[in-house]
Amino acid sequence: MAFDKITAMAAPAGHSLTNSPGQWAWDSPPEIPDPDDAIDFVIDKLEEQQTHDSMMKMMLAGITIEELVSQIAFKGFMQGFFTPDVAELVKPAIAVYLMDQADKNGIEATVFMDRSSEGEEMDDVSFFRVLQDRNPKLYAGMVEQINEDHRMQEQKAVTKVEKEAMLDNSFIRAGE
Repeated sequence: MAFDKITAMAAPAGHSLTNSPGQWAWDSPPEIPDPDDAIDFVIDKLEEQQTHDSMMKMMLAGITIEELVSQIAFKGFMQGFFTPDVAELVKPAIAVYLMDQADKNGIEATVFMDRSSEGEEMDDVSFFRVLQDRNPKLYAGMVEQINEDHRMQEQKAVTKVEKEAMLDNSFIRAGE
């Protein structure tokens, strides 16, 4: 059995019971305990123009419906709107709603994340491909840094060759 560094640093069981209650949104009873009401609440929020436009942009950019639904459900729990079990129960309905909206807006949305490489080690080519798709700004910065490193190595090699050529022509070598 491998040693898990995180487990050793974890809070002991029952630690959360020592905190003062009400510190977090989920410490209180949920605002929406019924899954049907939670679905209506989430869909009402998704129909707001700014939220709707953001969702369509994200689906157009390639973010999967699965990822969007997971974030919506998690955020609803974190903000105290519903419990974790209600969050799980509303996921299919939210996914169907988002698929319908994508279809109505002419977006060919991806429903599920590609899990074909899950559990495998990610090679550098795959890493940079995902990075380029998901975080183009960081990707561009990394590519520029890699190119700068290559230019510096080339400059060092040229400088080394120039120094050796100077030594070949110097008076120190003349006596040999």
